[in-house]
Amino acid sequence: MPGIWRQKLDCQMGFIRSDEAGAFLAFLVDRGNDMKNMRAINGSSAGTISLKEILDYVEKRIGKEAKINPAGETAPYNGMRDYSINTARAQKLGFQFSDLHDWIYGLLDYYIDEM
Repeated sequence: MPGIWRQKLDCQMGFIRSDEAGAFLAFLVDRGNDMKNMRAINGSSAGTISLKEILDYVEKRIGKEAKINPAGETAPYNGMRDYSINTARAQKLGFQFSDLHDWIYGLLDYYIDEM
């Protein structure tokens, strides 16, 4: 892969499972009046992963090398910078998020098997 793509692929990003996002929203709704004076509260699984780590896993799992075309269509995660989500406020309220690495590879396996 050319250097510019490697740099963009190495950016660390946070994610959350859809069921966990739903559980988190329900948790916040159940807090009702306790939430009226609260500022923004973030939700995200603990940890980060890069697109490079995801590509490496998929390449190894399917036995083929990914082809990245710099002239291809712009994708939602192109050009992302490193980021993680601070969930301290949610944890202070008592919500515990899962670890990203405990579920991301199972999700990737699911979609690989669907192909």
